[in-house]
Amino acid sequence: MNSFVVAAMAILLMTVSGCKKNDIEVEPGANGLPFVGKRLMLSSFIMDPAVDFDGDGKLDPDLMFLLRDCDKDNIIIFEKGGRLGGENGAKRCDDDDPAGGNPSAWTYNEQTKMLRIVDGDDKNDISEWKVVEASSKLLKVEIEEEEDGEPVKIVMTWKAV
Repeated sequence: MNSFVVAAMAILLMTVSGCKKNDIEVEPGANGLPFVGKRLMLSSFIMDPAVDFDGDGKLDPDLMFLLRDCDKDNIIIFEKGGRLGGENGAKRCDDDDPAGGNPSAWTYNEQTKMLRIVDGDDKNDISEWKVVEASSKLLKVEIEEEEDGEPVKIVMTWKAV
């Protein structure tokens, strides 16, 4: 697994312990954002360009298969007031995992459509997600990185449960 995927997976795990692109369906609720207060579970983790991670000769665009089952059922919650909470799912990776996960903080910039997430343990660990679609049932975000001088885009889709 290359260093970019390890970093991308770390970003993902840090946060967990009909709309048109770039439109947000504003519904009544906290901060005017429809995903605030919703229990969200990751449903897809797409990398573009795709890479053959399992060595079978086929490109692997959806990296969900790289996540452990105990990570796939975790929940994130963008809470009112800027707290990013979460819940470990029923499939615990470690019996010592705290039930509430590690609380982090979030802010949203309406003009740039950027979610900024600050890790609860390491305030210098910051990730930025571009919101490309949001409703009370779905949050789709994009992360752009560079790996070996080449642009790489990750699109994560979170569904309300």
